[in-house]
Amino acid sequence: MAVTPGRDFVRWLRPAGAALFLILSILTVIVCFTAKGTPVKGYKAPQTSEYYAQHPDELAAELTENLFPKLGKKAAAAVSDGKVAVTAPAEDLQAVKYAVIHYYDESLFSFEPES
Repeated sequence: MAVTPGRDFVRWLRPAGAALFLILSILTVIVCFTAKGTPVKGYKAPQTSEYYAQHPDELAAELTENLFPKLGKKAAAAVSDGKVAVTAPAEDLQAVKYAVIHYYDESLFSFEPES
């Protein structure tokens, strides 16, 4: 039977190394799927997502007045169809989205690039 790079790698790892490799792979996948945004230094959400679900206009004002200035990104928020529509330049949209969903439930928002 021919020796392949994969088979060589497994022989080199041995069972303990293979188990460690498998555990680290699983942990990486878990972290990737459960990560919840990026915190913004100096910002603390004044209300919960449940409160803002009932008051989307207040949420849009909170983002515009407090979160976006601390984030240092050009972004805007407005209420549209019961959700808060967040717009930002295409290059900043992902950073803005990650900051917003760190503090608030993603279902409250729609994220769009500026046109």
